[in-house]
Amino acid sequence: MSACFDRPIIILSAPRSGSTLLFEVLSQNTALCTIGGESHAVIETIPELNVAIRGFHSNALNQEDATTDIIQQLQEGFTAQLRHADGSGVSLSDAPIRFLEKTPKNSLRIDFLNQVFPDALFIYLVRDPKENISSIMEAWRSNRFVTYPQLPGFGDWSLLLPANWAQQKGKTQQEIAAFQWQQANDAIMTSLLKLPKSRWHLLTYADLVAKPSQQLAAICQFCDIPFDSSFQQICATSLPYSRYTISAPTPNKWLTNAAEIQHVFPEVKSTLRQINQLLVERAIEPLSEEGITLKDHQESIHPKVLYQDISRNALCPCHSGKRYKHCHGTFI
Repeated sequence: MSACFDRPIIILSAPRSGSTLLFEVLSQNTALCTIGGESHAVIETIPELNVAIRGFHSNALNQEDATTDIIQQLQEGFTAQLRHADGSGVSLSDAPIRFLEKTPKNSLRIDFLNQVFPDALFIYLVRDPKENISSIMEAWRSNRFVTYPQLPGFGDWSLLLPANWAQQKGKTQQEIAAFQWQQANDAIMTSLLKLPKSRWHLLTYADLVAKPSQQLAAICQFCDIPFDSSFQQICATSLPYSRYTISAPTPNKWLTNAAEIQHVFPEVKSTLRQINQLLVERAIEPLSEEGITLKDHQESIHPKVLYQDISRNALCPCHSGKRYKHCHGTFI
């Protein structure tokens, strides 16, 4: 018998958008249970949902895939692995269960998940495409995120597998990264816009990092979970690096890939505009639609030249409001 799930909370994002960071912080809320990580094993051990058995078409699952038998298997699979924030097991006596789930693959499975959990709540996390595409590129280069070794007709494939992936054969790393970012966000928006606005919450990675307490309080209110003193204390400190951080975050780290991103940025602007429309509708500051500037190129190549003779404790000349040693001084 499966646990009685009450409004499961599902984080949605493109790969490398900060969803692991958000998941790891939220999973410390004592009102929530998780399986400790992403749901690949629970979902893809069911033969009908396994990407290899399905011919490596994509990670997408649709409403028709959520048969009565599949729903029962999924709910039982999740129930068997659920843990409270303190690591203790979950029993049926704990019902109703507030379950927190995340994997970027779920960006292609929202209609399916809505059939499995009809009262699910969705948290949509968006990140500036220049930063996000750069991070996806770094993930490919690291070889730490190979999801499908020797994908038939392609070779090693990292991260999310959207439909039409085969058309990426022979393309550049930045083109594949932009493809993954765009496919994930397009799929999320298409599915969420079918649902009542009351069932999904939108935030940006920049706001999460800059204002963690405010953003996490808003998420708790949306999800109807407590923002109690212990969780407030967790949110009040600087957010930790997630377990999948490749290198320490630094201001404008994406500039190391500025030249490559310049070539693909025009291709993703249509998706960016749709994201910004949703952000504006919810009174959230939109993401920059400005392309790669000459200043970006200069800073990506010669930050030391542009900011020479600046004291480490002086305010950074870029007008960020931070001291130089915590801003562009980190590039030196």
